[in-house]
Amino acid sequence: MVLLKNEELIIKTGNLMGKSHPTVTRIEALRLCQVFLRSSRGCNWLMTAHGQPIVQGITNAMSEINEKTLVREGCRTALLALRYSGNHHRCFWFNAIDKILYKILCGSCNSSSHAHQTLCHGELFNIDSKDIMDIHPYVWDILGYLAVHCDNEHFSVGTCQNNFLQGLISCACSLATDLTLKKSPLKLSKEEQEPALRAVLMMLLSPSQFIFSEASSKFLEAVLPLDNEYMNMFMSSLESNVTRNLTASFDCVKIMTNLMNIACLLVVQSNYSLNKRSAVDVLSNIIKECLHDHLYITRSNFASHLQFCFDGSSCCYLSEEWEGENIVLFYGLVVLFNLLKSDNFICFHCKRKLDAGIVCHECRDHYNEGLVGVLKQALCQNMSPGPKSYIAHILSMFGLCGFPSKLGGNMRNVLCDSELVDLELLLADGESLSAHAAILSARCPKLLPSEKTFVRDGSVTYEWGRRSCYHVRMSDRVDSHALKKILEYAYTGLVTVDDATVKPVKTLAKYCHLRSLHLMLQKEQPRWHSCPIYDLTTALEPAKHSFSDIILEAQSNDKMECHHGSCQLSTPHIHSHKVILSVSCEYLRALFQSGMHESFAETIRVPVGWEALRKLVQWFYSGELPRVPPDCRWKATSTEEKLSILKSYAELSSLADFWFVDGMKEESLQVLTSCLNSSSTDASLAFIGFAANLGQWELVEAAISSVAHLYPRLRDSGRLEQLDEDVLNMLRTEHVRYLQHRSASK
Repeated sequence: MVLLKNEELIIKTGNLMGKSHPTVTRIEALRLCQVFLRSSRGCNWLMTAHGQPIVQGITNAMSEINEKTLVREGCRTALLALRYSGNHHRCFWFNAIDKILYKILCGSCNSSSHAHQTLCHGELFNIDSKDIMDIHPYVWDILGYLAVHCDNEHFSVGTCQNNFLQGLISCACSLATDLTLKKSPLKLSKEEQEPALRAVLMMLLSPSQFIFSEASSKFLEAVLPLDNEYMNMFMSSLESNVTRNLTASFDCVKIMTNLMNIACLLVVQSNYSLNKRSAVDVLSNIIKECLHDHLYITRSNFASHLQFCFDGSSCCYLSEEWEGENIVLFYGLVVLFNLLKSDNFICFHCKRKLDAGIVCHECRDHYNEGLVGVLKQALCQNMSPGPKSYIAHILSMFGLCGFPSKLGGNMRNVLCDSELVDLELLLADGESLSAHAAILSARCPKLLPSEKTFVRDGSVTYEWGRRSCYHVRMSDRVDSHALKKILEYAYTGLVTVDDATVKPVKTLAKYCHLRSLHLMLQKEQPRWHSCPIYDLTTALEPAKHSFSDIILEAQSNDKMECHHGSCQLSTPHIHSHKVILSVSCEYLRALFQSGMHESFAETIRVPVGWEALRKLVQWFYSGELPRVPPDCRWKATSTEEKLSILKSYAELSSLADFWFVDGMKEESLQVLTSCLNSSSTDASLAFIGFAANLGQWELVEAAISSVAHLYPRLRDSGRLEQLDEDVLNMLRTEHVRYLQHRSASK
């Protein structure tokens, strides 16, 4: 976001939100702020430096009850900001966001008789609120985001007296249940019902014990008279909607509403008398249909209050919701997880081992061919973090814990390899486990030796360049099998746990601060906006003990200042780790194992520039190349900067051929293809010549495709003289193909 770099503009935008400015000015300032908040990066950038004045301006606008348009724009801005976690949530609570939301529901009523009491939803909606009714969906969405990002530090059960928040929770719960049962006198459409029900579910998934407790009690109070009848009603409706013939279509909104209600019921109370396998089979069908895109619906399809996010007024894309686009899939997974974790929905053998959190072999075998197999396959696909987190938590109950990744899979070979080992974990029974300090520093630093015990054969070692073997003596209570499982998870991101090891693994995971693994083994809900990724880049950060044993030096004449220990190199370079480099690069692995003079060198000069080297190291440590979104930031980049970035990917593509780096060439082509379509003609032409000199003809073809339609103009202007004849022939051929395609499409 180019505008975010304009400090003066940001400060002025915050000032223009102030009460002293005209309403129309405040509205335009809020709309500009909405553009900044379309991505998590933009939100973090804006809120880190200017959080308090921006939040103050937003909440002030929301408080102007008599200015409907101003309130709406304030709510929209708050909704975008609160989608993302961060300290700015504290600013909203500090500015009494709950009181503001409550007053919006009450309309323009300022009577003290209503200000300090909890009203039922019927009373709230009858208080002079007809002119502001269309703002209510924003209130519920904001309340939901506040809930899922709120922790126990804000409120504590038994000590908190927050009438406004309690009123909001009570209203949301009673409104959601009454509308579902058609008991409410309000005539609201489905798009107006969904936000309230969604807010209830998000409050029930809140990490704040106070919010969860309040929402649970209010929701149960509303549905308790119906008990099993309420659950059976939704399950019957769900089953009838899912069962269809080939010519019928799904009622996606109905299925979504049923799933949301069932999820709420299961989260607050699990002792419902349902046929487990029948219910799981229905959910399995829903999930399979969703994964094949036969059952698909997004919130933007029916939630009209969100249309401002997708109105096309900004060149920057709105970041995807944590739940993903297909919300039926997300809610189906939430229901399935809470169904499986309930002790009433597992067989007798599982009940005996309920505290283990792993279902028995009979249950596992029953679902393995269908549901579990489908979920395993889905977990390996590129999908949104919310569904991915719930799939991982579901599979953890079948003993498979973690998130698979290509880099993590490659690291499995290192786990059993004694090469480059520099850490020994000593157990009480005399057994020792070998490990690599660089990997553990990024994945499980709790297993590393403390600052005072960096010992090599009894002597302290501080030099980064000398290979050391560190020793860590484990506690007598550490189980060797559990420690092996922890190491497997740290190295690969995925581990299989059975009944015999789940308890000690859970204990050790908590000690090692492996939060994601511990949550899965505890059968807890995934945390909103969380989804662990396999990433080793933290091992690159300068530290007193970085465990670096090799330097990658760029082919550059530039100078840089290194803050890595006692390093004296001034050329652009990165301190790296042989064990990580060798996993993804056959050339480097062979070099390190060759025993030749080069294998003992402290520095490897990489035949690429500094920009390419940085991207190369990110590939080695994260398994991915940095992406370049073709948005306003890319379009505003100068031709020289664009060409520099494009060249770096061409260098990586060329290096992948010589170093046998699997997958990097293909990913470089993907990035370049998206960038070239938004690049200037001068940058594309210069890149064509550069890529041709490197022999990267696939990249040349991609660049030629982006300028082929301009061939006559480029030829007549003489701008093609720098290209050789082979490239010119390719350009002419592509231009002819372009003309043929255009003629055929007319």
